Amino acid sequence: MELKDIQFVPKPEKDGTSEKPGDKGRELLEEASSNRPVVESFFDLDRLGEVWPESIVANETFLEQIKKRKELNDNLNNVVSRLPRPDISLEAAINQELITEDQVKKLYSSLCELLESDQDYRRIILYLPFEFLPNKNWHPKEDAFQQESERFRQTYMEAWKSLLSIHDVRANFVDGDVLEVDRRTRDLPRVAKAAHLLPKLIEKGFMKIENAIALMELTDDQTLKDSIADTLPVLADLGFITEKEIELMEKSGDQLIANMARIIISNMESRVQPGERPLGSITLTTVQNKLKEEFSRIDAEEFGDVTEKRRKWLKQKKKQEAVESLGENIGTAILAGNFADTEATSFLTSETNIESQQALVEGIRKAIETIATADIEKARTLYAQYKKTMLALRENNVSETNETLSKTFRRLRHLGIVDDRQLADLNIVIPKLAGPFSENIKLMENEIQEIQKMAATIESKPELSQLIYPAVLVFGSRLKGYGEQSADIDLGVFMRPGVSIDDRKELQDLLKEIFSHEKIRGEIVEFWLEEKDGQLSIRDFAERDVLLGESHWTHILFGAVWEGNKNAIRELREKLLVSYLYDTDKEIHGHDARSLYLEEMERDTLQYRLMHKGYERFFPPCGGIHTPHADEIDGESMFWDSGYRQMATKLFINRVFLPKIPQP
Repeated sequence: MELKDIQFVPKPEKDGTSEKPGDKGRELLEEASSNRPVVESFFDLDRLGEVWPESIVANETFLEQIKKRKELNDNLNNVVSRLPRPDISLEAAINQELITEDQVKKLYSSLCELLESDQDYRRIILYLPFEFLPNKNWHPKEDAFQQESERFRQTYMEAWKSLLSIHDVRANFVDGDVLEVDRRTRDLPRVAKAAHLLPKLIEKGFMKIENAIALMELTDDQTLKDSIADTLPVLADLGFITEKEIELMEKSGDQLIANMARIIISNMESRVQPGERPLGSITLTTVQNKLKEEFSRIDAEEFGDVTEKRRKWLKQKKKQEAVESLGENIGTAILAGNFADTEATSFLTSETNIESQQALVEGIRKAIETIATADIEKARTLYAQYKKTMLALRENNVSETNETLSKTFRRLRHLGIVDDRQLADLNIVIPKLAGPFSENIKLMENEIQEIQKMAATIESKPELSQLIYPAVLVFGSRLKGYGEQSADIDLGVFMRPGVSIDDRKELQDLLKEIFSHEKIRGEIVEFWLEEKDGQLSIRDFAERDVLLGESHWTHILFGAVWEGNKNAIRELREKLLVSYLYDTDKEIHGHDARSLYLEEMERDTLQYRLMHKGYERFFPPCGGIHTPHADEIDGESMFWDSGYRQMATKLFINRVFLPKIPQP
């Protein structure tokens, strides 16, 4: 039988007269909970046997690493759970008796052990909250704690130095805006991101400014040199570069250092306090006219040689930025008392376009959040003033406006202005952004049930299950919590060994028929398997395709929820995933395989798209780096936010983890 002869016929529904309406849903969700992401199995000793074979479960090296990671996780939670806000330093928290020196000592000890025992995890320091770093002038009461603090400081700096040679794609730490592989004519802009931490390290006394300049002068690594140069205007803003340092820089034989001295001098000479920009009158008419003008300009803009999908994304991104800019103006007008309540109600008419209503909500939120930083009671009063308007917009039930409103209410909840009961009344849920992600399956009940039926369709047709494993991987922003209810759901499947890649087009057509759903859109990631000595592996093709799964895509293999036939799932885990735990010198695309495995976990969990847009949907800004030239180190990125860094550290410990054991 040829692939073209396989016809898709939906599996007939069973007669439901003997079942209560909710029975099937509960049954399916119970199955879903047992198929949670593989990475979560490392933190549940009692259920390791559900995922891993006895040879792994009984491995002492495996168990020891799991124990140590769980201990680190516990020590982190014992500290973080007691902090009233992310931007409080551990020193201040101890002084206020919120936490103890012993609790912080245990955290430092666990972090040191992680950094010292396995260099694979040194990248955690890119995300560790700066509030965790012990100031050099800090003098703890206990000698043991003083010693552990010093050990942590030294271990941290050793890890930091080792990361200076690592060049990351710069956009990964900003907005994730990278050109498609087939459209690139050269490598993407890169950064030695560890170097960008210099302003904070010097501020904490971990390093001296003269050492940073010396490092820049001595290195032959141009990316590192440029990355250090990025930090110099910021260091000048903070007062760490004075006339003394500028004089030394001007005499440097390094042309870039000498040029940076001139740039800093120019910055100092032109430094003026920014005046308030006159906004003019802010009314519904001016907002709608401005948006119409901006959208027309964006629609007429040429975006060069890019795919239609990317062109559409860029236009959408720019239009959203225009809405947010107008929201900023509305927020400023509210704070200045130049935006009357009656003007806000004018946005409620049916003739008002959606984007103007979004701008209004953005403006109200920005005004409340700004006031909340200084006076929470005034912020509550302002919220009460505009509450009725926002609820009226919610009742219109427009999905785009509701997403903006949900973002507003969630962020106000974090400030203590809106409570959980109010969110429940508005049918706004709070997912598990910091994990475990399996908890978010409860928010995908209907979709999971549909996916389970689709997996059953593969199993029910022998001619199809001989080509494709009756198992489905569910991943993406909905599982990670920050995706809106309208977001697409990402799926992956496994092609059996021996299936020819030449049949890919016909198989894709079959998959589109099976996985026909408005939130799936027929785009399924395919992992093509091959078998050797009874073990499975993923084929890596020269062709690069976003739907052609690669062997290093551990963010899916270990981070997705598994649905489908239990025997098929067990076979795949035992014959495919076990090999990812072995310590080997394997390379993929010329890079160390294990490093790629962990980098994929980090990139997917901490960067795409939590850093880029997911986190800010739930939390207001906290901490960060705010100087006149902070944009030189991408200071607007969520990367610098204290709350994001705290969550990213939790996620790194819980999700960027792959035990390493010797080959059998």
